[in-house]
Amino acid sequence: MVCLLLLLLFDKSMNLVTIASMTFSQMAMVVVMVISPLYMKDYEHSLSSISLALASHTFGMFGLSWVAGRLTDRWGRRRVILAGAGLEVRARAVVPLSLDILPLSAALSMLGLGWSFCFVAGSTVLSDRLSPPEQAMIQGTKDLLIGLVTAVASLSGGLLFALLGYSSICIAGVVLSLLPLGLAAWSRGSK
Repeated sequence: MVCLLLLLLFDKSMNLVTIASMTFSQMAMVVVMVISPLYMKDYEHSLSSISLALASHTFGMFGLSWVAGRLTDRWGRRRVILAGAGLEVRARAVVPLSLDILPLSAALSMLGLGWSFCFVAGSTVLSDRLSPPEQAMIQGTKDLLIGLVTAVASLSGGLLFALLGYSSICIAGVVLSLLPLGLAAWSRGSK
């Protein structure tokens, strides 16, 4: 992660900014989602309520990916990454505010939609900009980084939850979501 940030300081290419945005978006989403069922179980939500919350999150991630794709083409890649990171920040601000299932499910759905925006727009940037010889290496690097940050976020989410509670995880998620937001705003213009 530190290496990725150092590379960003020296290379403002949209490929690296895109990979970093997708990586931080993944980490920000996973750190909250792996613990949300435990948080809900601690407050005695039923398994059907927990399933509803996770289903709404999954629907936000994948069920509305076609919306993310259309907006990516209409608004531009950078704007959709900005919108996605903004949705993720808002979702994390709302998640710990209510223990009721409907607001919690709506916030987790918004979190999934924000991730979808970042991921679809980021993938589109890479598809637009990579030549065929670059595609395997860059896409493979992106996939490796996303797998690594998913593991780190899963493990650190459990540790943060045990030590500091759910609100601290949401705060960590906000900080992580601000990184793609900042990177997309900082990058020199692209569509």
